[in-house]
Amino acid sequence: MKRVFEYKDIPDDKKVKLVALKLRKYASIWWENLVAVRVRKGKGKIRTWIKMREKLRSNFLPSHYLQDNYLKLHRLKQGPKSVEEYTREFEQLLLKCDLREDDPQTLVRYLSGLNEYIAHVVELHTYSSLDELSSLAYKVEQQQKIKGKDLTSKPNPRPIPTQRPPYFNPRPQTALSPQNTPYCPHQPHK
Repeated sequence: MKRVFEYKDIPDDKKVKLVALKLRKYASIWWENLVAVRVRKGKGKIRTWIKMREKLRSNFLPSHYLQDNYLKLHRLKQGPKSVEEYTREFEQLLLKCDLREDDPQTLVRYLSGLNEYIAHVVELHTYSSLDELSSLAYKVEQQQKIKGKDLTSKPNPRPIPTQRPPYFNPRPQTALSPQNTPYCPHQPHK
């Protein structure tokens, strides 16, 4: 709704009416009922989008929604995801949690979820925003991919032997009997 408000340049006094018109099915019925109950109780109309959004959230978002998203954000790791996928998920969770933390805290939170190698390289550079940090992480990931491809395309400097060297010729083991026991001068013969 925020984007619609900005795009259509909706004045504050019209936002609640516009959102009320856009509500469908159960949400529309719920809103009409809320307005009627407020009138019966002698309460004033909800006139601000902030107040309406608060009412919508309290009714339609489960009580554990925010806690679940905080937990997901806290546990978020890049793992096998690309930097781009990790960044997208990180930003979505930030929005869902509606975190109001300082930029340095957000940057540390993002950095701690990156794969270790990428995080170590990125820490060597200067950055001051999440966009700069994610851009650096993306570049490091791309360089890592290029290096990985170069390493696999280079021929192996040592050929892998397919046969044993010709001087290695093991003899089959045979059971020693008195006739084929080798003579050893230092041991008594039977």
